[in-house]
Amino acid sequence: AYGLNETELACVSLMLMVAYADFSSSDDELALATDYVKREFSLTDSDAAAVITLADKQAQDATSLHQFTAQLKQLSYDARLALLDNLWQQAYADDVLDPNEEAMLRKIADLLFIRHSDYIQAKLAVSG
Repeated sequence: AYGLNETELACVSLMLMVAYADFSSSDDELALATDYVKREFSLTDSDAAAVITLADKQAQDATSLHQFTAQLKQLSYDARLALLDNLWQQAYADDVLDPNEEAMLRKIADLLFIRHSDYIQAKLAVSG
């Protein structure tokens, strides 16, 4: 959809799942995801909004993280780390790290076979 493959759409869906992990989604979290889509895939505002809507539907319909991480773990380790960095930014977009967001990120990192030391380093890079 809009030039994104399934793996790229899965990345966006995971961003939205992290945003919803605290049972609320702030405007800042949605804006960050939209800006990421526009920047990463060179989309217009309207196309980015359509991608967010599609990814949101996938995130809402998801029964587990596995349906997204199964395809994402095939990415290079560096690409998985970059994704984790983006997910940490998403979690901190509203300046509050909810325990549910942190737990979800830990699970995603495990499912993507990211070393714990790299998980912590990514968190510290975003949280300061």
